[in-house]
This record gives sequence, C-alpha cells and structure tokens, in this order.
Amino acid sequence: MALNIDILNTYYMMGLWKGLSPVNTFFRDRYFPTEPGDIYASDKVLCEYQDGDEGMAPFMVERADPIPVARQGYEIHDYAPTKIAQSRPLTMDDLKKRGYGEAILSESTEAERANKLVMEDLALLERRFVRTEEYLCAQTMLNNGFEVDEMIDAQTVGNKAKVLYYDATKGNDGIYTISSGDRWTTNTAWSVIVGHVRAMCRALSRRGRGHTDLLVGQDVADVLLANSDFNKLVDKNSGIIIASPIVQELTKYDGVSLLGIVNFGGYRLNVIVVDEQYAVTTEQNGVKTTTYYNYFPAKGIMVTSPGCGHLMYAHITHIDDNGIYSTIKGKRVPDLFVDRRRKTRELILESRPLAAPKNYSPWVYAANAVS
Repeated sequence: MALNIDILNTYYMMGLWKGLSPVNTFFRDRYFPTEPGDIYASDKVLCEYQDGDEGMAPFMVERADPIPVARQGYEIHDYAPTKIAQSRPLTMDDLKKRGYGEAILSESTEAERANKLVMEDLALLERRFVRTEEYLCAQTMLNNGFEVDEMIDAQTVGNKAKVLYYDATKGNDGIYTISSGDRWTTNTAWSVIVGHVRAMCRALSRRGRGHTDLLVGQDVADVLLANSDFNKLVDKNSGIIIASPIVQELTKYDGVSLLGIVNFGGYRLNVIVVDEQYAVTTEQNGVKTTTYYNYFPAKGIMVTSPGCGHLMYAHITHIDDNGIYSTIKGKRVPDLFVDRRRKTRELILESRPLAAPKNYSPWVYAANAVS
C-alpha cells in the first residue's frame, strides 16, 4: 500500500527542519542553551532574576536568637520577543532549471525538483536564522541587553526593539571601563593586565556570578601572545590544556580557539579568542557590497561563564488553508503560501527568539582593552 505524505504540511516541514544539520554557533551554544521550558506556547516569555548572595553567617552569643536573613531580591518580567521571518519564492522557471549538482541530462521531474528545493530552501533559511540568533546572543552579552531594527520590508526600517537587562537609572554594571592611558600594548606589564582581569572577576564574584571564561578579540589576542609572561603561563599549563574538554568543544567553531588556561591573580580562566564573523550585504545604485563584521569586537574582553543565559522562544500564529488560526510552539515554524494563478509558491520560516541572562549581569565587558 502506498504511503502518501504531504511534505509541505507545516508540521511535517517542522520535522524536516529538526533533521537539518545545525550551523554551529559559539555564543548561542556555550552561553545561551535552550531548555524544554524555554519554548513557550504564549505570546510572551518570562525573564526571572535573583540577586546574588556573598554574605556570611554571623557568630552569635550562646543564648542569642538567630538573625533572620532577608529574602534575596527577585524580579520577574515578561517580554514579547521580536519576530524573525524570511521567505524563499519558487516559480515555474526555477523548476525548469537544472539544480546544483544535478546531472546535465537529468530525468528529474518538476515535482521531484520542488520537493528537493524545499529541503534546500529550509537549510538556507535556517543558516540565516542561526546567524541572527548568534548576533542576538553576542549583542546581549556585550550591551547587557540589545537594540535591533524591526524591518517592514527589505528596504524599510520600522520600529526599534530595545531590551535592557539592568536598571538604567543605576547604570550598567555589566560594563568595565579601561581608560585610554591604561589600554594594553605589547609593552604593557603583565601585572597591569592581571589587575584589570582580576577586577572584572571580582565584580562578578561580588554579585555571586561565575567566572570561567575570558573572551578576547583578535587584537587583544595578538597583544597577549606578544607578552612573555603570558606565554610562560600558557606553556606551564600546556598539559592541562591538552586534557581539557574545552579544546575539543571549541574545534567545531570557525574563528574560535583556546589560547590557554591562565591564572590571573587567583582567578583561573579559559582564555578564548573569538574571531567569528557575519556578512552584511547592501545595495546602492544596483551595486551590491558585502561587508564582514565581528560578532565580538577585536579590541574587547569579557569575563563570564558557560550557561549564564538562555535562548527562549514565543509562539507563532499560523493560519491554515481553511482560514483557521492556530498557535504553534517551536523554535522555527515553516509555512507555505501558494499562488495558483501565477503558479508560484513561497516557503516562509518564522521564529520569535529572546536571549536573556539567567541572573543579573552574569558577564563583565570592556570595550577597548587595547590601543
């Protein structure tokens, strides 16, 4: 008995999307994992924060009453995540063309080509979505929040979506400032470098946050590698580095590598250089120009720890061929629009992600560590 499956059904395409090979992304994978509870069937997602605690229990007189400990500060906020959406049109002309990698005298039918293009288009859109999520995660860490433009169409900018994960009236405690006179060069003493990194670690410790990783941009990595004291410490710990599971973990990320595991005045950190890039293509007077940008600034440094945030998703509203609305829960929701009169169809992929810290300011970032 033949089994007829509509591969263009929304729920079936969601299954196809789950089977696609993912694009590995450093910030999203290491610092913003998504747990089952982070995918919401609602229009908004919940962000919960709790103050850290580094206090001590007091010594008491034998018969004295215990001193009560006040509840830690706790806040909960709900956010309606901005939407990511792109589509991929398919026309009759596309189906008549020989596909990439297809035999020159191929006997593939238009229906077979159409089904193959569904997978290829889903893969292309998925890679673009993942890069956007990586950008969102990186921006959230760099700014302790993010601000993005919401597009009306390919050329028209709409509103700005802005989220801050700190009290703007009190200042951003996720930022550490290195004055212009203290910025590192190849001649900077190792003690000065240690002093800055140690101060950043202490800021996290006082908030009850972890400090495992020191992220550095490419320019900072060049300065560190030119420092003899840094190299001595790296060589001293070379055996630890080889045995560390982080070495294998980072090999899958293009532009990301472990420089060493170094003790900065009592704080043992994984020194990770991040040189991931994304492309932005603009068009003016019919001429397209592609510019590459770093997810993590070349002159920046950051102290943080894995799993300090999470990537959450709100639902997508879907309408079927019968005009019935439904709410679909998932990281990605594919859909298909068919124009029978023009014999075209359009594959649409939508997502509503929000990158957020799990606690107040679990990172400290310095924008210009080197000259």
